[in-house]
Amino acid sequence: MLVRGLKSKIITPKGNLLSAITHTLKGLPARVAIREGDVLVIASKVVAITQGRTKKITGQKEFKALVEAEADQVIGGNQVTLTMKNGIFIPWAGVDRSNTPHGTVVLWPKEPFKTAGKICSALKTQFRLKKLGVIITDSFCAPLRRGVTAVALGYAGFYGVNDLRGTKDLYGNKLKVSQQAIADMIATAAHLVMGESNEQTPFAIVSGAPVVFTAKKIDTKEPLMNADECLYQSLYKKLTKRERKAK
Repeated sequence: MLVRGLKSKIITPKGNLLSAITHTLKGLPARVAIREGDVLVIASKVVAITQGRTKKITGQKEFKALVEAEADQVIGGNQVTLTMKNGIFIPWAGVDRSNTPHGTVVLWPKEPFKTAGKICSALKTQFRLKKLGVIITDSFCAPLRRGVTAVALGYAGFYGVNDLRGTKDLYGNKLKVSQQAIADMIATAAHLVMGESNEQTPFAIVSGAPVVFTAKKIDTKEPLMNADECLYQSLYKKLTKRERKAK
């Protein structure tokens, strides 16, 4: 699998995301151009910016209020507020103060699956491709692990979860719970070259990824599970209960 980060000019609220992507892809040398079977990974921030998902804030009080308004559920925390949004545990409901002008924040993009689908369809037509994947990604924190990986907020063109339940391992044991988070793993690989700071690399092309492509509309619930199935359910239920008592 080959992952290539793609630099771009700074994308502003007045910019057109599809035009920026197309301009970047057309500027690539022929030997590294986007090809049949590739997956294009896009930073959620540039999607949100071009959707007008920026807000001006004057201080921590406004930031906290905005986080609470954006979150589906506030779990708690001290230095970092853990929240639930769109079925994903994420700090500050995705409200981000990095790589944005002072005094402004960027929210999560709207309808990431629908947006990924539109971009995927447009790029297939533009570059005459039959098999292409698109992922909109953001950084992600795993419990008790330092640093960030990445999560696919939305994707299109391929199945994002590979269900291995019912198959057998090397010794003939039937797998009962194993599923591969394909979209999230590709997003994490791309995130490694896209960066977190001043890299100015909002796109990445992933070639040779082990995905199953599809022209069908992706079910937005595919990567999600019910709360009672979650491995960490006992932990966040306790946190939520403690938060309610504190109030």
